[in-house]
Amino acid sequence: LLTFSECREALLPLLIDQLSGQLDDNSNKPDHEACSQLLSSVLEVLDRKDVGPTAKHIQQIMERLLRRINRTVIGMSRQSPHIV
Repeated sequence: LLTFSECREALLPLLIDQLSGQLDDNSNKPDHEACSQLLSSVLEVLDRKDVGPTAKHIQQIMERLLRRINRTVIGMSRQSPHIV
């Protein structure tokens, strides 16, 4: 669905909100594996050349998630399988 610009317009804010909520949730341990897989899948689609303009969508992700992702990675154990 993310290959279609109209679908991205509707779905991407919801996906970003979900990821943001997962990464900010201090009451439960976030599922880092699921978060990284979802974000990776989204970014792979946005990197394709056949899905139309994606700069705005990448900007949305960076503005909302980059700080949270950096903060999450900094707080992880160096032995975590997600630190590679």
